[in-house]
This record gives sequence, C-alpha cells and structure tokens, in this order.
Amino acid sequence: MDVDVRLIAELQRKTDRIRNICVLAHVDHGKTTLSDHLIASNGLIHPRLAGELRYMDSKEEEQARGITMKSSSISLLFVPGAALRPDGPGTVSRQEKLDQGYLVNLIDSPGHVDFCSEVSTAARLCDGAFVVVDAVEGVCIQTHAVLRQAFEEKVRLCLVINKVDRLILELRLTPLEAYERLKSIIAHVNMIISAFHSERYISEADSVLAYEDAKAAHADGAAHRQQQNGGGEEAETEEGEEEEEEEEQEFSPEKGNVAFASAYDGWAFRISQFAEMYAAKMGCKASALERALWGEYAYQAKTKRIVRIQQSQYGTVKPLFVQLALEPLWKAYGACEPGEDHKALLAKMVAGLGLGGRVTERALAHPEARAALRAVLRAWLPLADATLQMAAEHLPSPVAAAPDRLPRLLPPRTLALKGHEVTQQLAQLLEATEAALRRCSADPEAPCVVYVSKMVAVPANALPRATGEPGPANPAEERFLAFGRVFSGVLRAGQAVHVLHATYNPADPATGAEAQAVALGALYLMMGRGLERLQEVPAGNVLAVAGLDLAILKSATVASSPLCRPLAPMLFQSAPIVRVAVEPAHPGEMPALAEGLRLLHRADPLVQVSVQDTGEHVVAAAGEIHLETCIKDLRERFARVELLVSPPLVAFRETVACPTELPPEVTPKPPRVVEATTPNGACTLRVRAVPLPAALAVALDQHTSLLARLSGGPAQATRTDAEQPLLAAPRPPSPANGDLAGTDPVAGEDAQSLEAFGARLAGLAREEGKDTRLDSLLQRAWMFGPRRTGPNILLASPPTTTHAAAADGASAARQEGASSSLFEAPSGSVYRLSKQGQHGRAHAHGAAPQEAAAAAAAAAADDGEEQLQQGARQAVLGLGFPKAAQKLGLVEGRDTGSSHARAVAAELASQVASLDLTTTEHAQHGQQAQHAHQPQQDGSSTGEGQQNGGAAASHQGAAASGSAALREAASANGATPQEDSGAAAHSRNIEYLRVESGVVAGFQMATAAGPLCDEPMWGVAFEVEARLNLGDSQGKEAEQADLADSYLQASPGCDTSDAAAASLRLAEDVYGPFSGQVTSAARQALRRAVLEGDPRLAEALFLCEVSTSSEALSGVYAVLGRRRARILREEMREGSDYFIVHAYLPAEASFGFADELRRRSSGAAAASLLLSHWERLQVDPFFVPTTEEDREEFGEEGQGVGVPNLAKRLIDAVRRRKGLPVEEKVVESATKQRTRARKV
Repeated sequence: MDVDVRLIAELQRKTDRIRNICVLAHVDHGKTTLSDHLIASNGLIHPRLAGELRYMDSKEEEQARGITMKSSSISLLFVPGAALRPDGPGTVSRQEKLDQGYLVNLIDSPGHVDFCSEVSTAARLCDGAFVVVDAVEGVCIQTHAVLRQAFEEKVRLCLVINKVDRLILELRLTPLEAYERLKSIIAHVNMIISAFHSERYISEADSVLAYEDAKAAHADGAAHRQQQNGGGEEAETEEGEEEEEEEEQEFSPEKGNVAFASAYDGWAFRISQFAEMYAAKMGCKASALERALWGEYAYQAKTKRIVRIQQSQYGTVKPLFVQLALEPLWKAYGACEPGEDHKALLAKMVAGLGLGGRVTERALAHPEARAALRAVLRAWLPLADATLQMAAEHLPSPVAAAPDRLPRLLPPRTLALKGHEVTQQLAQLLEATEAALRRCSADPEAPCVVYVSKMVAVPANALPRATGEPGPANPAEERFLAFGRVFSGVLRAGQAVHVLHATYNPADPATGAEAQAVALGALYLMMGRGLERLQEVPAGNVLAVAGLDLAILKSATVASSPLCRPLAPMLFQSAPIVRVAVEPAHPGEMPALAEGLRLLHRADPLVQVSVQDTGEHVVAAAGEIHLETCIKDLRERFARVELLVSPPLVAFRETVACPTELPPEVTPKPPRVVEATTPNGACTLRVRAVPLPAALAVALDQHTSLLARLSGGPAQATRTDAEQPLLAAPRPPSPANGDLAGTDPVAGEDAQSLEAFGARLAGLAREEGKDTRLDSLLQRAWMFGPRRTGPNILLASPPTTTHAAAADGASAARQEGASSSLFEAPSGSVYRLSKQGQHGRAHAHGAAPQEAAAAAAAAAADDGEEQLQQGARQAVLGLGFPKAAQKLGLVEGRDTGSSHARAVAAELASQVASLDLTTTEHAQHGQQAQHAHQPQQDGSSTGEGQQNGGAAASHQGAAASGSAALREAASANGATPQEDSGAAAHSRNIEYLRVESGVVAGFQMATAAGPLCDEPMWGVAFEVEARLNLGDSQGKEAEQADLADSYLQASPGCDTSDAAAASLRLAEDVYGPFSGQVTSAARQALRRAVLEGDPRLAEALFLCEVSTSSEALSGVYAVLGRRRARILREEMREGSDYFIVHAYLPAEASFGFADELRRRSSGAAAASLLLSHWERLQVDPFFVPTTEEDREEFGEEGQGVGVPNLAKRLIDAVRRRKGLPVEEKVVESATKQRTRARKV
C-alpha cells in the first residue's frame, strides 16, 4: 500500500483518526522487529527484510550493537481489512484511504535501561503505546520502568505478547502449558498496573521483587485452599470471585487489548479474529464466543454448548483458547519438525483456510520449512493488521486523550502562577488556551501550543532542501531539529512563536526573560531515516522543527503567545550517576571540546555536562553503555578531537549511621551536640544530626518533584517565607502580593497528594522507628535539602517557654511530648567549634575545628559553663516553624511564616525587656552597696575603691552610650525618640529573620557538600537551636572595649561613640554581614554534627537481574561475589534449564560487569541493571582497632586482615579526585634506607 506525503498531510487534518503510538519493551523483546512489519505494510521496505533491516535504527552503532539507542518516529497509513483482501492491499483507492484510513504516528523507543530517557521523550508525545513482552523471558526490569513512565504520562496501553514461536520450538511446551504461561504474563502486567494505581510500591525495583513474593504466596495459598476445600462448592465460589476480579484488570484478551504475536515470523492475532472464524461453524454469535475464548471455558461436542471448567476437571479438559487458537498454531509449526513434508502439510492448511490467492506455490515450495511456514502465517494472521486494528479500536485519538492527559500536562493554575496576581485579560487568555488544549483544537484561530521533548542532531546534508535553496557550506555540520508535537492550533513554517521554559510564569514580569521570541524555520515530517518538508502541521501530530536550536537546550514549550503557561516538564526514571572527566589530547583543542560538549548536552535529553571547581569537564550519563555512546558521539560527531577520558566517577552520598540498620555486634554511638558561635559572638547555634531510616530517605529521594511543591512561592529565592511579609508594610492578604497568610499555592489535588505522601511518611516512621521520637521529629519538619527537595530535613526548634529558659537558666516548661532543648545538653556531650576570626582563647588562628584537641574542647566547655553561670544576658530564638509538616498533613494548624515570625519577635522583645530589668536592678543594687561601703574604707584601700568606682562608672557610661546608639539606630530608621521601643522591636525582628535566613542558607550549603568528601548528604535530620548573646552585666565594658578597638583598627578616624554604635550593629563593619556570619557558623556546625553523629557513606545500588544457564551458574556467582553483590533470590525458569538471579550490585562495582560476566560464562549469561536505591555502607570510615582482639579480627585497617577499610578507600578516592587533602602514609616502610653511591 503506497503512501505519499500529500496524502499524509491531508490525513493530519482528520484529528479523530490519528493515533500517536510508541512501542515500549525491555531490550531484545522485539520492538524494532515489530516496527519493521508495520513499516512493511506501507510498502516502505520489502516484507522479507522486516526484522532484519531494523529500519528505525539509523545510527551505525545501533546496527552494530543490535539495540535501539534513540527514539525515532515515522508516519504510517492503516486501512482496516486492507491486508486481508484477496487482491492485496494495493487495490485500496486514494479515496478509501482518505475516508477509512488512520494516520499512525509510530515512535520506536529504546529498551535498554541506560536509554530510558528516550522512552520519556516518546511517551510525552504519544496518547497510546504497545507494551511488548517476550513470551519466554516474561516481564523484565525495563518492562517495569516503561510501564511506570507510561502510567505517569497518562498513556493508554495495549499488550503484545511476542515470540510465542519460542514456546513451540525452543521450550517445547504443549498448548496447555503455553496457555498457563501466557496467563501468568498477563497477570504479572496487570499486577504492576494495579500497584501503580494503589501506589503500593515506590520504585520499579520493589515491584520486581514483590511479584516473586506474591507468586510464591499465591502458590502456597492455592495449595492450602485445595487441601481445605477439596474442589467442592467453595472452590467454585472462589472461582466466581476470581472471575469478577479479572473483569477489573487492565489487560484482558476478551477486551481486545491483548495480542499474541511472533514478530520474527510476522504473524499476530487477537481472540476476536478466531471468534469471527469459528462463530458460524459453532452456530453462535462472535461476541459471545469472544468472551468465552479466554478463561476456563470448554466446548462440549455432545451438547454443543460452552461450559465452565470445574476445578476437578482441570488438566483433562482443554480450554477453548487452547483448542481453537493454540492447537492450530502448534500443528502449523509441526511442519518445521525434521522429516515432515512441510509442503504437503502447509498446502492442506492453505486450502482449508482459503488462502490460495495470497500464498503462491513458489512460497510453499521453498526449501526451508520455516520460510514456507512464515509465508502462510503472514497471509493468515498478518501482524500489521492485528496490531494496528487493536490500536484503532482501543487506543485514543488526540481529541479523546486530551481531557485525560491535560491534568498531567498542565499543573493546577494556582500552583503554576505561584500566587501572583492575574489580570482579567490574562485569565481569559489562559482559559482560552486551556480550553484549546482540552479539545486538541486544530482550528487555525486557536492558540498554538507545541511541546518539544528533545533536540535531534542531523547532518546538514541530510536535510531536504526546497527548490533553488543552496546546499550547506559544511555538509558534515550537525544541525539540530526540535522533535515535538502540536497540542493545539496549527503550526506553520516561518511563524513567529515564543519559547517558554519550565520556570516561566506568565503572571510574573520577573520571568519575562524566560519567554524568547523566535521565527520558525522549516517543518519536517519524520519518516524514520528520512525527512519530508511540510508547510503546516495541525494539532495532534508529531513533527520536527528547524530554527529553535539557539532557543531550546533540551526541552521547552513553544506557543504563539507569551501569555501561556508552559507544559509540565518530563519525568525521567533514572539519574545520570556515572561520570567521567574528559580533556583533549592536545591542549590547543580545548575550544573545540567546549563546543562539542555544548552540542552533546543539547543532543541527549539526560546527559549532563558540567565544569568542576578544578576546571575538569565532566560528562554524566545513566549507565556504562550510555556513557560509551556519549563519548563516541563527542569524539566523532560533535568535538571531532582526540579525547583523554578518566576512569568512571561514581556519585556517593554522606549520611550518619542509623541504629536500627547496624549489625547486631555493633554498638551505636550517641550523636553529640555541636556548638558554634558567630565571629562577633552575638549568636550561638547548637546542632545535632539525627539519622533517618533508609525507607524514609528513599521515599523522600524518589519524590523530589512532589517536595518541590512545598517550596513554591514568590519568596523562596533568597529570603525565608516569613521574611518578606514581616519586613514590608502591612498589606491585605491576597494571591497578588504573595503573602503566605493568603491563598496557599499548594491547593486542590496537589494538597491531597501531599497529604497522602505525608501519611506514607508517617507510616514509615512508625514502622521503622523503635520509639515515637522519629514520628515527633517528622512533625517538626521545616524544610528539605539540598535545593529544598532532597532527602534531608531541617527541623524547627521544639516548642519551649523561651522566656523562662532565658531568665532563670533553668529547664523551660514544655508541651507534652516535645523534645528537650539542645542548650540543656550536658557539657560532656557538646563539641564547641572555635569562633573563626574572633579574638579569644578558644583556638589559635588558622586551626581547623576538626583538629581541636580533646583537652582544648573540655576547657572550652568548662569556660562556656562558667560564662552561663555568671549571669550572661541571652535570648533563646525559636527557629522556624513546621511548614513542611503542615503541608504534608503531619501536624494540624494553619500557622504561617509571618505569624510565626511575629510571635517569635514578640517573645524576643519580652525576653530582652526582662533581661534589661534584671540588669538594671543588679546595677542599682551594686551602686547602693558601693556608696554605703565607700565611707568606711581606710586610706590603704582608697585606690581599690577608686578602681571599683571607675569600673562602675565605665559600665554606666557604656550603658549610656549603648542607649544613645540604640536611639541613633531608631532615628536612622525614621523613628522619633518617643518611638525608641518600636524601633528596637523592629531591629530585633530584622535580626531574628537574619538568623533564620542564615540557618536556612547554611543548611542548604551543608547538605549539598558534606564533610567526608564534599558529596551531598542523604537521610539526615538536623535539630538546630539558636540564642542571641546580648552581653554580660559584669564584663560588658571589656567586651565593648575589644569591639571598639577592632572597629577603630578597621575604620580609622572614628570616635568611640561610633564604635559603641557599631557594637550594637553586630560589628558588621569588622566581621561582615550578620546573616553571612550565621550562614558560615551554621554550615560548619551542620557539617561537624555529621562527623560527631557516627558518619557513614551511602552508595547507589543497581537491581541486577541475571539470566543464565545451569552450566554457567557458578561463574555468575563468582563474578557477583567479587563485586560486593548481595544475592536476593534465585529461581529456575519454567520449562527450561535457565536460572534467574536477582541481586543488589553497587554502582561503584558495576563498571565492566557485563563484559566480565560474558567472559566468565562464555556468553551463556546476560544481565540487566536498574537503578534501585541508595543504601548506607555499614563500615565506619574512621574505625581504628585499639585492642589486640580488634587487630586480630579486623586487621590494622579496620575491616579485615589484609583488607583496607572500604569506606575510607572510597572517600579517599573521591577526595583525591576533587583535590581535597587526603591522609595517607608517604613512607610505607622506613625500617631500612638504601643509598646509591654517586660516582663521578
């Protein structure tokens, strides 16, 4: 059936008869072979080359490796019943094609785990998908991943069980055994979809393992029921219940959305085809027979009735599917048996089926029985007709799919606009655009919205040119085309459009730079390896666009108007965790390498290119094969220079040991409290690191997109959510001004999803925590990090009566169940950091906090306790409020950042007033005592009395100068002397917000680069408390004198009154901004808290699935053992001698795994890897054996005799690569020194 571009252009306007379909499957399950047969049905390739040509694999490396690496698109025509016409599909007229034909935009996607990002780009552009599963291998790792991606993108699915011929010729199963295997595959896929709906499993790795457990539990339960029931009436009732459950399954052959196929032989069928074939012979309706063709139904020849098979009859009575569908196929494949006369057998079959007009005598006389059989089966059950008919009936058109997919493509408006004010004109335009997207309107006047999922690199000489257009100056130059889909309106060549990036907000003028005006170039129809030019493309079609290479990096939304919301970004199922550093072999080629890296970053949707602080250019990819292809493209296509590639760099995470995860023989170490003071001494922070259980950290790590909604709002960039409304003038709460007391940007469906996720976190906390402490800590969740979406939690200060704690120094009254204050921790469990840059005797200048001696720390602790006992004037701050816990539904309340900040400021003012009153009373009492005692002094003590009086006078003078400075600060803020108290309160509000914002910034910085090797943190919760040091009632003179001296040294020409004013301004002229001092102190304290909390390294684990023969099983275990793999289970595949081994493999040990496995098993084993989760490495990197027993058990290195400490080895390798200092022995053996005589 011939198809031309003009016919496709006309069909593109018939939106209701368009099907956008992608093919999803595990690697080597037959996606590309299936696509070849669909392409052959349109006459683009010869049917005999289908499955061998691999038409959609256009890259040379794809052909060499035999796997698909890039998703590619092609447009096909399908006319129902054309393949079954006696004269062939060539007799279909053009008018029939226009009236009855379907336009199928087919996208073939990769099946390898390393290229799952290409699956995401394909799923975003499609409304339906074929999920292909190997009948022998069943559901594999990547099958789980593609099902998850399709589910997230709201793509409707049809199931194709491929390679049924292998059940006949390789496994030698009987039709009944094959039927049971096909049933188990369908049940497995249905279980995965059901798990996605119920969210029972967080990751694909969990669902892979859960199916095996469920299968074993089902087998045990069936055996137990059989013993109890004995196949009686209760068993029949149970079968009826199972039948009701099957009606709710996603995939079921009687629904028509399951096809059984052999892409290699080119045939496929659905049970509706056999129902139509046998309905007339059996004297029943085809629809009734179709319902009975799948399930436990049999045909009674005597009564000519279809009856249900009882459990006692199972195994002796054949189901209808076996009798009518599978047995004829098994009989046909009997022609391939040695010694069979395949020509006679197939000729009889052709005559019985009436295929004489479509199968020639020459085809039947082929010397190879398989080739002759292939000709018969392709004429009887053509693959393209069965699969495309299934797509036309069960997969939606763009118009039908648009309402279901719109909630995924466009997030709620309140969340997307982030609380900004929406004008009436903007609201009307946004509503018109959303209405056009909901209808998939192809009206030329409708707003045009296009989503570009990736950029495709094409050689310049491969682009078709218009008549008279000159050729490219450099034919080998790479040109980038935007691969996308029109979701509404009509896109025309040369049209002026606006490129909207994911962060663009049409209601926020500050994001106007995110909307870039561009004039489109040519439009192309992608036809696999070729391109065809188009003048316009209506809604519902995929296309390639030129002219957007300078405006789009990877993906974006293209709209005809800037007053449009960008579509939601895509979700990728893997992360680029494998990295290498690249540099040119010749330094002079560095500009070419930089340009090549820029092109590579644009050409691949998942690859990441970055420049480290050391100047290294790092390329990050999803896996080993993905990395190899990226380096090959960089060397041969983009940079065209010789490269030097470093060994793979693996990402790690830093964490603290969790007591519930430690081995029984290891005693957990209680975390210590770390204290840090700002250089000016005005603020003291205390921090403690608390571990989060692995299940809780994994749940947070895998829902970063959901956590990102918690930080939505206009005040999230540099200030906390409480700072903006507190510093500004009072305003009425409204979404326009962004006041958090107004409309919450997280509302509606998002609020429900957040609360559901919070309920899951609370459940995990109750399951993992041995006591209620973890649950109570979650109720204080303030924010997450790093980047406000990571698996680390910053906890708000516990509810305390801070006034009592500050005034009396005693324990404060607390709410029931609240945690005790960190400032009440015993001095022996507190580690104090030195105040960097401050004159004092805590530490010498230049000494690192980590190198402080134990004696110095103890002395500092004693000094600190003495200072606390000598009447220090301190005010405790209540840092943060449980914003994240509220939005996750972990705590009740409608508190906001602004109301919390005002409450803390009021409490701070109350504390300061009480402290000032106490100080004044002490000062007055001291003066009265001094005047009463001074006349009784004799002459010998006159000097001492004058000295004491001078000290008191100096103290009063300092207090007076402080009051003057406060008045000066109030005047600077526009306050009169009568408004002095209000100015002071405003100043205290500002200082509180500066402390809070500094703690938040320090938390984000510390969690982004931990103390072990500057890797991000994982699974750590931080308790942080702060207090303001307002000065001592006895030593204030000396403190202000020191501050005045330092101020005068930094600012010559200033008098002492200015110095006193500067001391009240927190000495920012000397030490820098106060918020920066708090940030630095918080960062150091948080990093040190990890070291004091029993630090650990966390590594990424792959779920490894190895398929191997029994002879190679020992070699597989040897390879897994050398690479620190943890075996999970081993099972034997049904009907064969193949074994399936599941194991967790560390990412650090995964490089070269496939090659070594292939070499040790002589090619009999194959492995698939799927990124599973992060896990703590239960090795203390700082463990040093101190006793003889420890040395005998663990060796000198602390892990085993002759084995170096694994965690320390990994940390040192990362530190050495990053240029950080590494503790290592320079001289390994110094017992003997050899010298070499130098003879002249």
